[in-house]
Amino acid sequence: MDAVILLNKDQNTTSFAAVRAVRNHYQEKKAGHTGTLDPNATGLMIVLLGKYTKLVPYCISDHKQYHAEFEMGILTDTEDIWGRVIQQTEAHMHAQQELDEVCTKFTGTIEQIPPMYSAVKKDGKKLYEYARNGETVERQPREVTVNSLSVRHLHDAVYEMDAVVSSGTYIRTLISDYCAALHEIGTMTALERRGIEGLSVKDACTMEEMEQGKESIIDPFLILDPMWKIVECKMPEMVRQGKHVYIKENVGDHVIFVKGHELLAAYEKQNDGMYHCKRGLF
Repeated sequence: MDAVILLNKDQNTTSFAAVRAVRNHYQEKKAGHTGTLDPNATGLMIVLLGKYTKLVPYCISDHKQYHAEFEMGILTDTEDIWGRVIQQTEAHMHAQQELDEVCTKFTGTIEQIPPMYSAVKKDGKKLYEYARNGETVERQPREVTVNSLSVRHLHDAVYEMDAVVSSGTYIRTLISDYCAALHEIGTMTALERRGIEGLSVKDACTMEEMEQGKESIIDPFLILDPMWKIVECKMPEMVRQGKHVYIKENVGDHVIFVKGHELLAAYEKQNDGMYHCKRGLF
């Protein structure tokens, strides 16, 4: 089955297990996703089946919308509540004005050091593999973009955060850094991905709903990264064969050729002025 499915992932489920469950439900051998969620996180995942697994490199990945809760006065080795507590202090109360002022410091392009408990690789080894052995290694900061950020007090030392961020942004690290700017320590206690670009978790279904017959299959065109311009193909056979083509119009350097509503191939413009095939999508 060739399909793009919006899944609302349950808590305590790995992304791999979630994709496997969808694959088994639809009895499709090929399956993938466009971005993982931590096992304890919930929310929107884009699951690809069949030939649409080829779309992974060309899918939307920015403007990810998250809702999180965190508690000040507690710090764990994983930066979330499911880790080992390594420090506790008494948190102070912070007025909304102060919370808003710190939000502005973390809005825009910022540098973020990946957490030790992450899949980022160092010398060919994932950081969490070092962390599980009790090792801490030096990590280089990476640029991420925070498009919008807001924080509100809920009760006691518990706060909530809404953030729209670029791909590769760690919300638990954003929370930890945010709390540090308030001269506090803090740990994420809940996380939900509510959207990716224009897609919303409200339009997704859980595995339980899927098993009950509810489906959230969407048009594959809705998940394509805007960087890739859709071009109606005048020479579909050449494109299907992966041959170089020339486009007279200025359509940008990255295009996806289509014939009607059929995705044919992703092409990139090279120094010779021709568009070269990156991957067939049919």
